[in-house]
Amino acid sequence: MRLAAYLLKTFKENLREWKILVLSLLFGPFFIFVMYAYFGTAAPCYTLLVLDQDREAETAEGAGLRAAGELASVWEAVRYPDGKPVFKVQSVEDAEVGRRKLKNRDADLMVVVPEGFSGSLEAFRRKQAPSVLPLKNVGDETSVRFMVAAAFADYASYGYVARVTGMEMPEVVDFEALGAGRSPNDFDLYVPALLVLAVIMVLFTAAASIIKEVDKGTITRLTLSRLTPIEFLGAVSLNQMLIGTVALGLTYLSAVSVGFRSQGSPAVLLVVGALSALSVVAISLLVAGFMRTIFELLTVGVFPFFILMFFSDCMFPMPKIALFRLAGHTFTVTDILPTSLTTKAFNRILNFNAGLGEVAFELAGILALTAVYFALGSWLFRRRHLRPR
Repeated sequence: MRLAAYLLKTFKENLREWKILVLSLLFGPFFIFVMYAYFGTAAPCYTLLVLDQDREAETAEGAGLRAAGELASVWEAVRYPDGKPVFKVQSVEDAEVGRRKLKNRDADLMVVVPEGFSGSLEAFRRKQAPSVLPLKNVGDETSVRFMVAAAFADYASYGYVARVTGMEMPEVVDFEALGAGRSPNDFDLYVPALLVLAVIMVLFTAAASIIKEVDKGTITRLTLSRLTPIEFLGAVSLNQMLIGTVALGLTYLSAVSVGFRSQGSPAVLLVVGALSALSVVAISLLVAGFMRTIFELLTVGVFPFFILMFFSDCMFPMPKIALFRLAGHTFTVTDILPTSLTTKAFNRILNFNAGLGEVAFELAGILALTAVYFALGSWLFRRRHLRPR
């Protein structure tokens, strides 16, 4: 009964502090719509500049061969599985103009078709030359878009050269799909991380539920009452697990509303999310041990939030520094944060249709880390706020 009474009390207080609650519930959906608006539903289209220095060559059949024009048509014909073009092809007359566009990020790749390229293709086809003059790719080597555009363009160029010269390309690579069976766009790849962000937001509501007892001085009355620490933490944890699960559900529904389609079960996702919310509550208890007021939480408390956000693979991939291997799984440095394991589990559920059994390692890790953080947080909270003064 005491557990139920305190659970109701904390629930009402969360409703009273509605600004923090609304922020936690809507943070995930807000970023879903922001990222959707930023990336859109279309795969990226790369601007490819063509600098044609070639001359027309005559084939053995007496026809004219203008390789640069044909290559431009080949690049324009490259399509994504949904039929949208990979390249927007533009001609440039001067190399410096093309380089200026590349430096200004107005283009992603410039391909220079050298003088005599068409003639070298015909000579190679007639076995009068040992090789074909190479095309030159020009671009910013630090740009990911350049690397991807060059890979697409090179593949199409190889196919064109093989067709014109009559050279058969050996099939040395086969493909086996492990994911959704469709090509995800950039937005789809961000969804698992955005769902984890929704769970991380429980840090603020959970820490606020604990710290306000210290801030208002009611922690002393709770200590003198018959409410046990287990009942106190149990009520807070159940309440915050509910908030975290609702926030996760709202974020998932927001992603579905703009076209995201999960390959896994939403029920499995919610189970993992609820346990992950419990782990964030444990971290919140540790955070509450260092603070005494809500003001400190909303200022200094942002720091642990950003630690969870940046080092849980939510913003960008982190280096995989292995600590040890267990049951065929590698435990990395970032996995000391339970939300890092949550990101891995969400990705496997959403993109590889994993069930609870297939994410058992991640679940076990989340629960083990939750116990560790609860133990550390309880010790620190008692030492800082419950010791006689």
